[in-house]
Amino acid sequence: MLFEEIKKIWSWKKCLCLLAFWILYFLLFISPYVSIYEGSYQQTADIAADIVKKYGNYISEDEYEKMKADAPQKGVSEIDKMIAENPLFQSYGFRTFQEFNYAEESLSPDEDTALWMEIYDVFTAEDITREFTRAIELNVYQMYLDRYESEALGKADGTSYYKDLDEAQRQRTLERNWKEVYGILPSQVIGDNFEVLQFWAAFAIISVIFMILPYMVQENRNRMTMLQYSCKRGRKYYLYKLAACLLSAFLVIGAEFLFYMLIAKINRVIEFWNAPAASFSSGYIGWFPWTLGTLSLMNVLFCTMTAVGAGLILFVVTRYCRNHITAIAWALPLVILAGCYGAFLVYHFMEITTWKYLVPVAAGMVLGIGILAVGVQFVSERKRNID
Repeated sequence: MLFEEIKKIWSWKKCLCLLAFWILYFLLFISPYVSIYEGSYQQTADIAADIVKKYGNYISEDEYEKMKADAPQKGVSEIDKMIAENPLFQSYGFRTFQEFNYAEESLSPDEDTALWMEIYDVFTAEDITREFTRAIELNVYQMYLDRYESEALGKADGTSYYKDLDEAQRQRTLERNWKEVYGILPSQVIGDNFEVLQFWAAFAIISVIFMILPYMVQENRNRMTMLQYSCKRGRKYYLYKLAACLLSAFLVIGAEFLFYMLIAKINRVIEFWNAPAASFSSGYIGWFPWTLGTLSLMNVLFCTMTAVGAGLILFVVTRYCRNHITAIAWALPLVILAGCYGAFLVYHFMEITTWKYLVPVAAGMVLGIGILAVGVQFVSERKRNID
């Protein structure tokens, strides 16, 4: 019986629609935060991985001095010399490639093109690529050294990242300074991971809604509830339907979790899985001493709780809907919930600027309401069943 109900939920048409929606959703929202190709993201992660390989996951004060001595020297490249002597660059006040690179966004498209043409008239594309690589390496090392000095050596109370911390937040920052602050974690890796999880969470909740809603409407249109009320085993039929919806919810979330882990591997999140999330280089301080991996898995856990709770609520509500329009109208608040959960709760997940238990309480409330609603409905169904 349970298998038959699951087959009703997992029709080929529905699976293909979900897959098409997932591909479109990925292309529109998630793909900008997936760094497949070489570039500054990958080079920054390479440098961080190299630092970890040389000095370990935690940088002591002695290792910091070695890292400072090993850092690439600024020097003057051939492109720097050309820029310093070029009248057009001098008119904008640029003396080095790095200065030009920093100020490029403030230039108009025509000005930017004119300056780049001056460089390409003298140097090849390979020379310019090397210069970009060198500039990124210098910037990344300088960023690590500066942040380590202010966060780890300075024993900062969090005000370098956050302003107006209360006493509890300050105490958490001081606790972080005992060990977590010494870890290596590129800020872009954790930042893009938050972005991916933000959109992933919203889709996970919506996909559960998408799996349950058509199934329940079809059951009502086929008057399967009348069959339930007309036999002694009808009570079990309700439980079979509930179990099929719950199992389907876990299956679709599990499949989406595997896809998230694939993105995490591409984005080098797995590589820094055991790095403290509140390290000096991450730009993030959370309420709990979690690693990047723990932070990500807890994020997934609370999202799963919310998605399952939303699915249970929908299961109860759509029990009485015989057309898709009415069911979609009732499901709309849950879709809004999915968007709000991703936009406000996942981004900056468990950060010290928010209430410590905001996300667990929100997830617990949605799940609790869903369980309570199913429990109340099940008691009602038992009374209507024929003994």
